[in-house]
Amino acid sequence: MSKKEFTTLGKNIFEFRYDTIVSFYDWKGTLAEHLINELKFDGFRISNNRIDLVNLDKLDFSMFVGIQNAGFVLENNTDVEIFKSKISSFLQALKKFEKFTPKKIARIGVRWNFFKHKKNISFAQIKKAFEENIVQLNKTPYNKFEENLVDIGLPLNFRGEKLNYNILHGPMEQNQAVGMFFVNREIYLDRYGKPSDIVPKHGFFFDIDVFKENLGEMTLDDLKTKAKDFTEVGYEKFNTISDELFNKVQ
Repeated sequence: MSKKEFTTLGKNIFEFRYDTIVSFYDWKGTLAEHLINELKFDGFRISNNRIDLVNLDKLDFSMFVGIQNAGFVLENNTDVEIFKSKISSFLQALKKFEKFTPKKIARIGVRWNFFKHKKNISFAQIKKAFEENIVQLNKTPYNKFEENLVDIGLPLNFRGEKLNYNILHGPMEQNQAVGMFFVNREIYLDRYGKPSDIVPKHGFFFDIDVFKENLGEMTLDDLKTKAKDFTEVGYEKFNTISDELFNKVQ
């Protein structure tokens, strides 16, 4: 399949959780100033338990650091290397701030949202391929329902010794996708036009959260390695499932 046949939107979320850092209250302002200088942010908000950072002219990338968790949201990205680069720069900036020393890591999570469209493929075709080949409703008692199935989505939760996954996927139409991928709509209206001009009429939605819990004591360098590995895993799972689905479209 040619990549030009496809249009894919993406959104990235990275978060790690740690034991409460009580001293956060003493130096959160200094930390905010440090991150603004290191990562070139120009907008910030400091609340009781958290710092939020954003670039005011480009709201598709935002970061947060709090008393028990830290992370970022990157909209409009499907490039795994860019995602990994953002993880590296974020954790490197935190490492340089010597007072930020989380002791025990409770959770590391990397989340991908994708919306993939193929030219000349209808919503009904995607729904049918998903229904028959992923969910396989034709092999369950649901195939005896006389009414038309108008929407379908499948949550799956996997737990293992090495990694865990939470997945939500299914066919999706434009109005749903706009709400998922364009949170700061006014920025896109000013810069790119209406979100509906960018988002395809329909496609395949895939949300995967790759995570591990109760990791114990860990350096930020080790955390970075794991998070970047999780990023690769999520990206590979999406490509495997989406390729399989579109191969089954008739």
